Amino acid sequence: MADVKTAAAEGRRQKKARQTRRRILAAAAELFTRQGYAATTIQQVAEQADVAWQTVYSVFGTKAAILSAVFDVAVAGDDEPAPVAERPFVQAIKDAADPREKAGIFARHRRTLQDQGLRGMTLAASSFQEQGILRPGLTITRAADILWLYVGPWAYRVLVTGRGWTLDEYETWLAGTLHTQLMDNGPPARKQQRPGRQAATS
Repeated sequence: MADVKTAAAEGRRQKKARQTRRRILAAAAELFTRQGYAATTIQQVAEQADVAWQTVYSVFGTKAAILSAVFDVAVAGDDEPAPVAERPFVQAIKDAADPREKAGIFARHRRTLQDQGLRGMTLAASSFQEQGILRPGLTITRAADILWLYVGPWAYRVLVTGRGWTLDEYETWLAGTLHTQLMDNGPPARKQQRPGRQAATS
């Protein structure tokens, strides 16, 4: 009986931890998109997620790690470490009896991925700007559009599926193209050190 109670308590803790992580990621994604990566602080993310800033540090460690996780969610559609075949939307499609309902579930999922994908490109472009490597004169919005064009499924479909490129050839081409289209070839801009750094503001 004690083992059952312990397992149940552990399950509740894990569920609460996942919910907290998702709140933090949702808050960070909104702030990064609205005001930019550089302008967003850990304290702001914590306030938006309604958690202590120490909790944010405990879960992610750094703001860069939050950005990476937000980008992963934007690309994958969720933060679950599960194969696509085991994702909830796939099971929902299997369980739906009506073919129209199946199509509707899939369409909603694709719409969500499209929105999250574009948000992920915006976050990546914002990060490039923060690092001082974005090509001069290129706005975050335009950079995100360029990323979306090349990283989206269209180029892959044309080159790999249609023209028979290998994955190595596609990866080499994509890296070179993104560098040419987005990156400043000059040395990265150095950030000025602030005289006093507070733990909750970076």
